This record gives sequence, structure tokens and C-alpha cells, in this order.
Amino acid sequence: MTEEYCFMTNDHEERNKAIVTKAKNILLINPSENKKTMLYEAFPSGALLLLGSMLLERGHRVKVLHLVADGITRSRLEGEIRDFGPDIIGITMSTFQTHSAREISVLAKQINDRILVVAGGPHPSALKHKILTDFPGIDVVVTGEGEHAFMEIVEGRPIPEIRGICYHGGETPPRPLSCDLDHIPLTRLDLINIKRFAGADPQMAYPTMFIMGSRGCPFQCTFCNKSIWGNSVRFRQPARIVREVEWMHEQYGIREIYFQDDTFNLRRSWTEEIFQLLIDKKLNKKMYFTTSFRANERLVDEKLLKMAKAAGFWLLFYGVESGNQQMLDSMGKGLTLNELKRAFRLTHAAGLKTKASFMIGLTGESRETFQDTIALWRELHPYVTGFGAVIPFPGTAFDREVTAKGHKLSDNYDDFSPNTIVVRTDALSAEDIARLLKEFKTLILARFFIDLLKLRYWKMIVFCLISPRYIRHILRRIGSYLKIV
Repeated sequence: MTEEYCFMTNDHEERNKAIVTKAKNILLINPSENKKTMLYEAFPSGALLLLGSMLLERGHRVKVLHLVADGITRSRLEGEIRDFGPDIIGITMSTFQTHSAREISVLAKQINDRILVVAGGPHPSALKHKILTDFPGIDVVVTGEGEHAFMEIVEGRPIPEIRGICYHGGETPPRPLSCDLDHIPLTRLDLINIKRFAGADPQMAYPTMFIMGSRGCPFQCTFCNKSIWGNSVRFRQPARIVREVEWMHEQYGIREIYFQDDTFNLRRSWTEEIFQLLIDKKLNKKMYFTTSFRANERLVDEKLLKMAKAAGFWLLFYGVESGNQQMLDSMGKGLTLNELKRAFRLTHAAGLKTKASFMIGLTGESRETFQDTIALWRELHPYVTGFGAVIPFPGTAFDREVTAKGHKLSDNYDDFSPNTIVVRTDALSAEDIARLLKEFKTLILARFFIDLLKLRYWKMIVFCLISPRYIRHILRRIGSYLKIV
């Protein structure tokens, strides 16, 4: 790993103890989704909680708003901004949040044009200076890993001297990735109301929260946006990760943790050390855990899965994407169908449940490749299935591919949402892809009710009996299926 891409933050203790000469009011906002498709939020924004936790350590006044979870309308947001009087507004933005983010930035300037509006997240990181043209209310764009750049902005360092930002006067050199992640503080969940978030889907306990133990992914999937974490994988110390698990349980009553790493089983010694610490501290007796695994044969085996089970993990997520080997190869997945089948077989044999994700509409998709996907889904029989039309996120190889082929149906990012189709293939129109999605959803819903009758979801039934919140969660999900089916 070269110095060009990675730097050591050995001064993290000094950063965290930075003297604040003048405390500022910092308002951090997570926008709503385009087309108002988001009915609820599973988790709070990790980026905003990280920034908020670091800012509190430095003595600033911080407020975090999630427009969906907090039920914030435009008029209420206007009141929040006027009442709090922020010096800086920070907006995190994915490609699914462009419309709302634009409205927030314009509203902020209408209220007080002296408010510094800063945007970050995967969408700004991919488009960089173009954001300043598309979003006239935004003053500064933070690209890539943004927490150190944002701290320097808050501290008043001259904008042109801060690495990794774009502003109306220019663009500074990229900020190298952090190799040392020990600057990440314990998450301050008192910045939000955790009960306003639905939590993991599915879940074994409530409330739930997530932790990121590592950053980055070395794999080359064409559809994946890596504008934040990049390809270099950096790992937090296992002891610090498990300390954060304890903190969330003891301070906030969190009962389930989703480890939101791209590939939790990438470095075996690191993974096993976390498992062992969870066991040694008996957190496996108090809490439940889920995470994402890669299905590659060299990364998954019976011993590791049994250790995961012993550590309190009950479900593993695998990105399957397609049941056709040629499709897997063309998307750069780096997996074989045999590896996927083996991983699911071993995971189920270890007493762990599985969640599988699938995408429809990648380059080369046809009715025949879709049927291969259905056949694989039937064979894998995951406990939960996630699926949707593929999205050409800016900065990805897939976006460049569909643009070159003329298969990208819209360049207006306000049209992008989890429930919209903005691509076609050589063999399938957008309407064809919609029909395939409807067919897949019908099959999944049918299997869900069959498995429910077989008591495969008996724990979910128990949750519904004891938790009105969980009943609402399940009904919302079934309702979203029925709208399309």
C-alpha cells in the first residue's frame, strides 16, 4: 500500500483533543429519497453520527436530522434551521437523495446566505466539482473519506488549504485514505432517537444498530460505487470494535449489531479475533449479530462458520446478484456458481440463516439469464431475499458501459430511486425488466407465505406477538410487495 493512497493518522489523539477556539453550531442532515419512496429508515446515517461524535469531542454544538425517520417536512425543517442557527450545514448525499439535498441547500441559503453548506457522501464524491453546478446552494463538496476535511472546515482552516474538497474557486488535491482508523470515536447515539429507526431486516432483537469494522473492498464489481472507501481495505483494531459493541449495549440498550463491512471475512485472523472477543466478553449471550460474507471458497469454510455461530451471529448476507456464470463474470463478481452453492450449503449446515441479494438488468441480461437466476434462488433457498433493478451509479464501470451503449435511459439523477428502472439491455426494455421484477417478487412472496405456514419464520411470529412496532414493519414490507404484484 503506497503513500499515495494511504496515510497514518498517528496524531488521532491530538485531533480528538483539538482546542476549539470558538464553538460552532453544526447542523447535519440526511435527506429523504427521490420520489419519496422511502417509507422508513432502517438505520441512521453512519457518516453523520461519525461527524457528530467527533464534533462533540471538540466542543461544538451539534444537531442531527433524518428527514424520513424524524418525519420532518419542509416547514418544520425551516423552523429547525431558524431555531438552531447553524454556522455550517452538512448534508450527506447518495444518488437516491439528490432532489431533497438540493431543496435543503436552497432553503438554507434563503434563510441565511451566510450559512456554509457542505455536502459529502458517495454522490458528491463521484461527481466532485459538477455538484457545485447541479446544486447552487452548496458551497463546498467533500470527496472521499471526509471526516478530517470536515473537521478542518469547522475549525476555520482556509478552504484552499484543505485537501479533498471542491469549492466555487477550484478543487484541491485528493486526500489520501486513512490507514489508521483509531480516530473513530465511540458512536454517540444520543444524537438521534434510535427508536425512530426500523433496524435490520430481518432481526432477532430490537433496538438494532450497525458498526463498520473496516473500510474498502478489493473486489472489482462493475456496479459498485467506491468513491468513498476505495479499493484499499483498512481494518480497525478488533478490541476497539468490540468495545464499541459493549458501549452500544451498555449505554443505549442495543441488542443486535449489523457489521456493515463490505467483506467481513476478508482477513481471517481479524475476523476470528472479533469472534473470540465477543465470546470471551459473553456478548454472544446478550446480543445478536449479522454481517456480510464473501462466498469465495478460500474465504468460507465450516470452521469459520461454526465460530461465527458460537460468537452470536445468526444470519449472513451474501451478494449473489445472478444465477448465470457469464453474467457473474461480466460484472466482475469474482465468484462461481459452485462457490455460491457451497457457501449457502455450509452456512445452513452451521445453523446460520442467509440473506441473498440479486440484481436484474446488468449488461447481457435476458429472459434466459433471469431464469437461471430464479433457478439458483430456488436452490439456495435463502431466509431473506433482496432484489431490484441495477442502478448505474456515477463513477462506476457499469455507468460508463451503459452510457457508451446508449442503454442509460436518464441522466437526471432526480429520477433515480430504488424503485425506478433507468437502464435497458440488448434483449430487455425497461418495461421487460419491470415485468421480470414483478415475476420475481410474486415468487418471493409466495415462498414467504409457504415458509410462514411451515413455521420457518417462527421467531418472526413471536416478535409480531410481542412487538407492535415489528408488526408495522412486516406489514409495510408485505404491502410494498403487493403494490407491485
